[in-house]
Amino acid sequence: MGIFAIFALVIVTSTFSKGRFYSANGKNWEPRNEGDCSRFVYEYSILEKLILLETENVKLRERIENLEKQRKNPSKVSVHVRLSKTTPLSGTERVKYDLEISNIGGGYNLKNGHFTAPVPGIYLIHVQLCLGQSSQWMDLNIVKDGAVIGRVFSGDRSYHSCGSETLNIHLKKGDNIWIVREAGSSTSVNQDHGWNSFKAFLVLED
Repeated sequence: MGIFAIFALVIVTSTFSKGRFYSANGKNWEPRNEGDCSRFVYEYSILEKLILLETENVKLRERIENLEKQRKNPSKVSVHVRLSKTTPLSGTERVKYDLEISNIGGGYNLKNGHFTAPVPGIYLIHVQLCLGQSSQWMDLNIVKDGAVIGRVFSGDRSYHSCGSETLNIHLKKGDNIWIVREAGSSTSVNQDHGWNSFKAFLVLED
């Protein structure tokens, strides 16, 4: 039964106001006994519940329609960027990956080194750090809007080394992720074979 049909049913039967009953033609109607009054109140409460159920059904239908649209036309976000050359990095400097392999969804900004979530959802974030000098080490922080959410370490006594970190994280639309140097004896990162890289992938959209 649709919501308009329910409203029509309420009008056709009768309405209750301030303890008195009115028929559809507007004339007063006095209940013959307490049973008539109780029955009317019961039926009126049932109608109210039906109206609430119809409202919830409308909301559920809208939700289902939105989910169907997302299933048929899912958002695509896939970012792979890396450094094109051995890059000096000191203090708490931000890593700005300058070579774009892919940037589906336009989430990564090469100028400021930010990945900005184009849509809300669960993302996979992967960061790899490689050093070209032995007996050196470095820590990188993975930062989300100013809060550290992960760390990458790389260091080796006798050979160049790599370290990586992978995160699954929920991001709201407009949330930002960037990479900064935290500490270390090394002041540069090695570019061989595209080792120093950042990747972001939308796993599931809200």
